[in-house]
Amino acid sequence: MEISIYSSDIRDFDNEVDRKFDIKDQFGSNIFDDRGKLSLENYEYSIEPDTYIAILIQMQEQIDNLTQTVEQLKHKSDWVSGYDDHGWNTK
Repeated sequence: MEISIYSSDIRDFDNEVDRKFDIKDQFGSNIFDDRGKLSLENYEYSIEPDTYIAILIQMQEQIDNLTQTVEQLKHKSDWVSGYDDHGWNTK
């Protein structure tokens, strides 16, 4: 097997890699909500469920849900500092 690599194949390789990882370049700015987080709220196209962008969006939703849950628990327990104010056993 012979592999040939030409200079035109690798010219601007770094820029191409950066462009491929740029979500706005790949999917447009509508993939972000008004807070700058990934969301399908304003996105007009379907996303395949097993793609990396779908997984990132699901992770963003999980983070948002966990953040809301933590904030509710902090409010209910009077957790002010972000540390263990009450000496609870968490093990």
